[in-house]
Amino acid sequence: MKEVAVGRTIWEHSQTVVVGEVSCAVRTVGTGSREVILIHGIGVSARYFEPLAAYLAQTCTVRAIELPGFAALPEPRRRLTVEEFGAVAAEAMRVLGVRDAVVVGHSMGSQVAAEAVRAAPDLVASLVLLAPTINDRERTVAKQMMRLAQDTLRESPAANYIVLSDYFRAGMRWYLKTLPSMLQHRLEEALPSIACPVTLVRGSRDPIVPADWMHRLADAGTDVSTGEIPGEPHVMMYRSPEATARFCIGEPSHAAR
Repeated sequence: MKEVAVGRTIWEHSQTVVVGEVSCAVRTVGTGSREVILIHGIGVSARYFEPLAAYLAQTCTVRAIELPGFAALPEPRRRLTVEEFGAVAAEAMRVLGVRDAVVVGHSMGSQVAAEAVRAAPDLVASLVLLAPTINDRERTVAKQMMRLAQDTLRESPAANYIVLSDYFRAGMRWYLKTLPSMLQHRLEEALPSIACPVTLVRGSRDPIVPADWMHRLADAGTDVSTGEIPGEPHVMMYRSPEATARFCIGEPSHAAR
């Protein structure tokens, strides 16, 4: 499958879900009986999920949750913790009537997805963490900025365009306000309380999520498997949606929707 063209949306339906004093957006594509929930990372939006969502939508209903303050959504009055982002995502899933979902988080979205599963375990069949952050040996702003710069040199121009333009849309103030929440959260402490199967996936060229961190994360959980996508950096699902989809739900058929 080729990359989805930049600027061309694949989402068939969009809605806003208000949770308390904040709001999130939900983008939907596909009508299959199996449900997949996608949760993006810090600063970005559902746009970098589009190649993966288009592939999964061949057999699934795919919903991407855009978190408060990102993707041009209103900035909350105060900084949210990762646990609070997770609670918002969980409530959005309840509002949408989600059942037996595969919840997929990327980067900081992995941390949020884990907290969403902890908040609403009854809605979830499995959890997939793509490029899960944050490496416990590099939990400083300086180290993370350095790794992000390294990764940018390895990403495709199209992926970099989406990520950087999303940073601009969200604004650096909210990004920097959220960054401490990401650094303070301990994914390895959340995993032991997650009962559903968990899959950890990294790109083999991802400088942000090294292989040894993946092994330490896997050791922290009770039903955890790991996988790697050869040749890919941090945003592996943009250029390798089919390989990423196999870790999420197995090999979809090529039947038209």
